[in-house]
Amino acid sequence: MPTLLKWLLFILVAAFCFSVFLWLRTRKASRFQGRLTLFFFLFVIIPLAPLTLFLGQLLMKSAETFMLPGVEQSLTQSLDTFRKLLNDRGCVFLRMHPNITTLTPEQLKKAGMVYAGEIAFSSGKARLQTFVASKAGLAIPESRFVDMAPEEALQLAQSGELFIFRGRRLFESWASGDSSFTFVGFETPDYVIQSKERVTKALRNYTTLALLGETMVKGNVIWFAALSFILFIAIVSALLARAVSAGVSGPIRTLTEGMRRIGGGDLDYRVRVKANDEVAYLVESFNRMAEELKKSRESLQRAERAAAWRDVARQVSHEIKNPLTPIEFSIYRLESSLPAEWLDNSDLRESLRIIKEEISSIRKIADAFSQFARLPHSELKPADVGEIVLESVELFRNQAPDMRISFEQAEELPLVPLDAQQIKSVIHNLIKNAIQAGKAGDEIEVKVTADEEPYAVQITITDHGCGMDEETMKRIFDPYFTTKADGSGIGLFLAQRIIADHGGDINVESRPGKGATFTVRI
Repeated sequence: MPTLLKWLLFILVAAFCFSVFLWLRTRKASRFQGRLTLFFFLFVIIPLAPLTLFLGQLLMKSAETFMLPGVEQSLTQSLDTFRKLLNDRGCVFLRMHPNITTLTPEQLKKAGMVYAGEIAFSSGKARLQTFVASKAGLAIPESRFVDMAPEEALQLAQSGELFIFRGRRLFESWASGDSSFTFVGFETPDYVIQSKERVTKALRNYTTLALLGETMVKGNVIWFAALSFILFIAIVSALLARAVSAGVSGPIRTLTEGMRRIGGGDLDYRVRVKANDEVAYLVESFNRMAEELKKSRESLQRAERAAAWRDVARQVSHEIKNPLTPIEFSIYRLESSLPAEWLDNSDLRESLRIIKEEISSIRKIADAFSQFARLPHSELKPADVGEIVLESVELFRNQAPDMRISFEQAEELPLVPLDAQQIKSVIHNLIKNAIQAGKAGDEIEVKVTADEEPYAVQITITDHGCGMDEETMKRIFDPYFTTKADGSGIGLFLAQRIIADHGGDINVESRPGKGATFTVRI
């Protein structure tokens, strides 16, 4: 089987095993995540594996072309030829002038030589015996020959060497004699040096490419690199797919958990995930739905409680009023039938007065129950909220001159469909409570401003009185809950019902000793 098919088969088997592993691992958390991860992986691997293997085969063929027979030998021979031609030139000169001591600078110039010399070895040490230069003052340092061995000089006599002398590129040719060696240096033409350098560079590059090609072909480095690349891309694609799918399936799982919690009755649960685009819209819609469900349940609970309390109030009012009338008649008859001298008794008169006052108090309570049981339906007509609130403020300014009641109204407030009498009763109740919560000289701030959808206006009434704790604020709108000794506990409950019937909202913010702020939005 060809190598390409072997590697292709191996990669496909490995991809299949890795796909099974990905599916089994990711589907435990989310089947969607598992499918998306597997799809990403196969989408990358299926086209990438054959393409990578084809490129590997192409590189193999290209690498084989690098190793053409005879190229390296030809380049090496070219370098040897350069050296031999230069060396022959110097050797010819040395054969024509075997006695260096007879040379003159004019002969060196005429022959195109720069210098010539002779060294001898004594006890293995080289010593410069003769040196002749084409120019006066041109001398070669003797230190150059101090460490030279006879074997090195003999090798130079066979090949010569390139030598840089005072910034000039020279070539030295050597010749061996009976007991000494002669040498001559001449300047090398630039074109020769450039040609030699080009051949040297070509040989070096070819040697590197040949070594690389041989390593890739014989050592299967290409296939190892291809397999590593495919595995790297596979892992990256799997991780990328997992990250992408987690960004989608994560919010969906959280929404599923939220639905389970909401279905279980936990309407305070909200989904808190970072998401964008459609998923963010879905999360926002879910939270808005949960908030609306919570408000609907609270409204339903309030309505159920109100209905129950109205039935109770109707029954209590009936049961209280029934005996009150005969009791009152009996007191009046008793008072009219008693002798005059008895009526002069202070204890008796005080007892009769107390009985009458308590009967009056009981009748007021019965009337309050009756009013609660007969809460009328709202008759909505467009009205100016600012004018209604201002009338209430002016009324209480006259009734409570020792309190400072400020009023602030935004310009161009919209007309709001409402029952003016009912809204006025709500404002009266709130301002009255603010006055009772404070002391003489305190300021009560009343503001009417425009509001955002779905409301039209906002009314805030702020006092600086005793304030309320959290437990009191939780129960402040419950029927018959009151913190005042003479309170009935239905004022704020009725206010909340009236505002709810108008499609609005009423809430309170307060801290003990810091006053309270009631906000009405309709």
